[in-house]
Amino acid sequence: MPSSSSVPIPPSRPLDAARPGYAAVLTTPGVPFVFASALAGRFAYALVGLPMLIAVETATGSYAVAGSAMGVYGATAGFLAPLRARLIDRFGRRRMLLTLSLSFAASLGLLALATGAGDSAWWSIALAGVVGAVAPPLGPIMRVLWAALLPAPGLLRKALSLDAVLEEVLYLAGPVLAGAILLWISPSTALLIPAALIVVGTALMVSSPAMLPGQAPAEADGRTPGDALLTDPRFAALLLPVLAAGVLVGTVYIAVPAWIGATAPGGATGHAGSTAEAGIVLALFAAGSAVGGLVYGALRIRSSARRQLFVIAALFAAGIAAAGLATSTLALGVLIALAGLCLSPIMIVAYVGASDFGRGGREIEATTWVNTAHNVGAAAGSALAGVLVEAAGAGAAFLGAAVVGAVLLILAGVARWVTPEASSDRRAATRVHGAPKRQVR
Repeated sequence: MPSSSSVPIPPSRPLDAARPGYAAVLTTPGVPFVFASALAGRFAYALVGLPMLIAVETATGSYAVAGSAMGVYGATAGFLAPLRARLIDRFGRRRMLLTLSLSFAASLGLLALATGAGDSAWWSIALAGVVGAVAPPLGPIMRVLWAALLPAPGLLRKALSLDAVLEEVLYLAGPVLAGAILLWISPSTALLIPAALIVVGTALMVSSPAMLPGQAPAEADGRTPGDALLTDPRFAALLLPVLAAGVLVGTVYIAVPAWIGATAPGGATGHAGSTAEAGIVLALFAAGSAVGGLVYGALRIRSSARRQLFVIAALFAAGIAAAGLATSTLALGVLIALAGLCLSPIMIVAYVGASDFGRGGREIEATTWVNTAHNVGAAAGSALAGVLVEAAGAGAAFLGAAVVGAVLLILAGVARWVTPEASSDRRAATRVHGAPKRQVR
C-alpha cells in the first residue's frame, strides 16, 4: 500500500531541539480538518463492536456464534486490508474510500435486518465477514498523511502519539455510548448509527486538500517496491507483538461482557444493567490505553523498537492474565484499565517502526500490515474467547489469551535474537524518542 504524498512544512528552527508539543501538531496547516474528519469516521469502529456482538448473540442465542461473528469480522478486516490498500493505490484514495464506506454502511444495514429478524447463525457470521471485508482503512491513511504533513521526526512522534491517544478516547466513549444506546433501542437498530457515521466522516475526510494523490514508489533500504515486506524477518518480528496485542484486545471485547453478564440477575448477558456495566469496563480499558499513550509520548527511552514492543506486550499479557483472576466488577475494571496502559504504546512504536520499513513509497503498505496484524490477532482472540467463554467461562478466556500472547512473544524473542538489530530498527528508535538528529535516506 505504497505511496504517500509529501507536503513538507519547512521549520524555522530545529523542531526536535525545540521539543514541540501537541499544539504545534494541531496548528499545522491542513491538519485540523482532515484529522477531525478521520476521527469522526473512525468513531464508527468504536461504536460497532458491542451492538454487533449483542445483536448476533440475541438473534442466535449463542455466545460462541457471536464470538465467531466478531472473529470473522476482524479476520476479513485484517486479512483483506492489503487488498483494499492496493485498490486505493490503483484507483485513488478519494474514490475508493467513498466506495468502501458506502459498502460498509450497506453491509451493516443488511446485518441489522438479519439479526433483527433472527436469521440463522451462518447468515449472521457471513454478513459480519462482509462488513469487515469492506472496512475503509481510515486509520492507516491518516497515519500516512501524518508523515506527509509533518516530516520532522519530533512532530511526527507527537502526531502519532496524539493519533493513538485520541483513537483510544474514541474507544473510551464508544462502548459507553453504545451501552447507553442499547438501553433505548435494539442492538440491530443500533448498528445503523456507525453505518451513518462512517459515511459522513469519510466524505468529509476525502474532501480535504490533504488527500493528495501519492507519489510513485521508489527504492527504500535496498528493497524494490515489488518486494514483500513480510519476507524481511525484521519486519515480521516487529509484527509479532502487535499480533499478540490483537489477541488480547479481541479477548477483552468478548470476555468482559460475558464475565459481567454471568454475574447479572439470571446470568443474562443482554440484561440492560449488565450491558451498561460492560460498556463502562470496556471504556476503562480504552481510558487506560489513552493514558498510557500520553505517558509514553513524554518518555525518552533509548532502546530499539523491537525491544520496546517485546517488553510492553509482555506487560500487557500479564495484565490480561490478572484480569482472569478478578472476583468483582470493580476489580475487573481496575485490572483491565491497568492492562490498557500498554496498548497505545505498543501501537505507537509499531507504527513508527513500520513507517521506516515502508520508506520509498510503501508507507501505506507498512502501516496497514501493523493494522492487519492487530486485526488478525483480534479476530483470533474473539473467536477463541467465544469458545472458551462457552466451555469454561470468561476467566478462562482471559487466561487462554494471555498464554497465546506469551507464545507469540516467545517467537518474537527468538526472531529478535537470530536477527541482528538493523538500521531500520535504530531509525525507529530515533524517531520514536525524538532524538535531535534525523537520519535521512
